[in-house]
Amino acid sequence: MDITEVIAKTRIIMDVEVNARVNAVVFNWNRDGKWDVFIYWVRDGSIEKLTGGPDSYLMPTFSPRGDLVAYARDRDGDENFQVIVRELDTGREEDITRDPGHYHFDPSFNPRGDVIAFTSNRSGRPMQLHVYEDGVVREVTRWDEPILDYEWVSNDEIVYVRGIYDTEVRLVNIRSLEDRLLLHFKDSETFLGDVDVEGGRFLFYSNADEWFDIGEFDLRRMEWRWVCRSSSEKYDPTYYAGGILFIEYSGGVNRLRLLDGGKLVDLDSHVEEFHVDNGVLAYIKSSSTTPSALVVNGRTVIDTTPQELRGALVKAKIGSYRSFDGRVIEAIIYKPGNWRGSAIIRVHGGPDAHSYDTWSPLSQLLALHGFMVIEPNYRGSTGYGKSFLHLNDRDLGGGDLEDVVKAYEYARSMGARRVYIMGASYGGYLTALALVKKPELWSGGIAIVGFYNWYTEYEREADYLKAYDRVKMDPSLFHDRSPIFHLEKLKAPILLIHGANDPRCPVYEVKQMAEKLEELGRRYELVVYPDEGHSIRKEHNRVDMYRRIIGFLEKLEREAESS
Repeated sequence: MDITEVIAKTRIIMDVEVNARVNAVVFNWNRDGKWDVFIYWVRDGSIEKLTGGPDSYLMPTFSPRGDLVAYARDRDGDENFQVIVRELDTGREEDITRDPGHYHFDPSFNPRGDVIAFTSNRSGRPMQLHVYEDGVVREVTRWDEPILDYEWVSNDEIVYVRGIYDTEVRLVNIRSLEDRLLLHFKDSETFLGDVDVEGGRFLFYSNADEWFDIGEFDLRRMEWRWVCRSSSEKYDPTYYAGGILFIEYSGGVNRLRLLDGGKLVDLDSHVEEFHVDNGVLAYIKSSSTTPSALVVNGRTVIDTTPQELRGALVKAKIGSYRSFDGRVIEAIIYKPGNWRGSAIIRVHGGPDAHSYDTWSPLSQLLALHGFMVIEPNYRGSTGYGKSFLHLNDRDLGGGDLEDVVKAYEYARSMGARRVYIMGASYGGYLTALALVKKPELWSGGIAIVGFYNWYTEYEREADYLKAYDRVKMDPSLFHDRSPIFHLEKLKAPILLIHGANDPRCPVYEVKQMAEKLEELGRRYELVVYPDEGHSIRKEHNRVDMYRRIIGFLEKLEREAESS
């Protein structure tokens, strides 16, 4: 098996949840080439696969008694997820949403286990809270802004986060629909942590004072307080062993930390996510040299690292450079020992995301083929405080593009003879924009599931992304910031990759790009996977995509060396 196939077939674990009552962990794993739901039974160490067939199954969650598991199923990446409830003793499944024309995200049982909540657009508004009870689905919230985060706080009440930026934490009664504001820090983002139902309290994290700090809200007294504050980003606070467990990001690494009696204790590093129930702790580790590992109560029970990759992977390092305005931009760097002298600027998506030391199969694939990879955390990335997050407000494709362009200069200062650029989703957009705005810099580009025309993207994209773009982008910049209107400036060859069923960056985006490139006589390659969406999930497609990427780059390298 060649290294490209090994990387493409390396498995990932995610969405872990513990149920201490049945002593089990439910999680997602693409062990058999696509996303399925599995259970790890702690009592005997056995692993049970729950789902099968051609579809993807994601977002698994236990019922409180542990007799049911709910998960979401979509078809060929269309992301119109339907919520399925499975009886563990009989294996019987029921689709409780039965509306394939709309999406249904993040199912969750109430504490009694007789009501299931999820977010959906089935009632005509983006990502609103709905509940399923006694065979009936009801809408609970009716906002124009999406609900991206929620938790049950009692059998009849849900605390949730309204909006994308400048968020509100609100409490809604699913019976009376009485809805009240609990928390709002002006011009700040606040999200939910763990809930102590019996204690009538919940944790939250907010960047009200620049960094995501941890607070606690007392529902009985209707009071809140800060419990952990520092100059770094903290996420997912959870009650554990009399203290508070959370993930802290700094220096390119996620660390699992415990606040215990006022003291901070480091439990582990490179932790992607975790879940706790009644003292049982499960989490997922991932780094540049360890693709994915499931750890339960301190013991690694699954490690997906292929034997062929052990000891062969390139360890990510952190670097930095100054951008056009003097601001320091951090970057994750993969520099192989057999560096061939060419660099690839790999642009992360989002843009509300960041690159860090985690399993990055494409970056490893490129590094193992001799390319140095630089992943810049351009302005607007998460992980660097509220001010940095909002530097690209109403300016997408402006200052963030300049940060990416400065990564080119950074690569050249490190000795790169040729520099390529690539990215997916928003990173695919910035890749195409860089190729046409600074055409003289690049030896080639690869844009994966990107968008290229702000007008058509805004018209056709998923409703929750439309809500995001209303807040984040200035429509008067649509023409200037759309790659498709500047393609006559393109000099470098470009490889375009897309999924036919993509709801976030619809396939029309890449089709109009290909038509325009053809008309202009520019050099390009196009591949559209008919059974994929915004992510290339299926193993055979991923193998094909990785081979096309390496083939495209190797061809350009040979041409450059021979010219």
